[in-house]
Amino acid sequence: MSIRFFSSRFGELEVSEEKIISVPEGIIGFPDYHRYVLLDPSGGTSSFLWLQAVDSPDLAFVITDPLQFVPNYHILASEPALERLGASSKPPPALFVIVTVPADNPDKTSINLLAPLVYFANENVLYQIVLEKADWPIRYYLLPQESSEASKAAETGGME
Repeated sequence: MSIRFFSSRFGELEVSEEKIISVPEGIIGFPDYHRYVLLDPSGGTSSFLWLQAVDSPDLAFVITDPLQFVPNYHILASEPALERLGASSKPPPALFVIVTVPADNPDKTSINLLAPLVYFANENVLYQIVLEKADWPIRYYLLPQESSEASKAAETGGME
């Protein structure tokens, strides 16, 4: 059985119901959307995927594997969110992070390493968790940035 829906970025889509990813807790800021699909318009040639909401044509996130940009990125098994999800008794999840591309300044493209997406492929379920035992940045810039402290403070309001 397949499902048809519309995406403002990709037009009308038809996907097998088995491809629908359940996001029981929603994505931070979008708690009411629980069904998504992974889209790869590049056919496997890009490091970036789209996580498209099935029930909202305009809601889609660019995501990527954080290890492609931060080889030492890791999440401690003792993270409370992983423990709550029972991750230790499941096959290891795939990790993704949300990519932010500011429309007015794409050189400031960043990934959120503090709130990764944890995807349990065998259950086809995804959770966004907030890490409590790590100090990964919310904004990890993919391109080199100016290193002056004044510009960092201006961008983050003095907070990182």
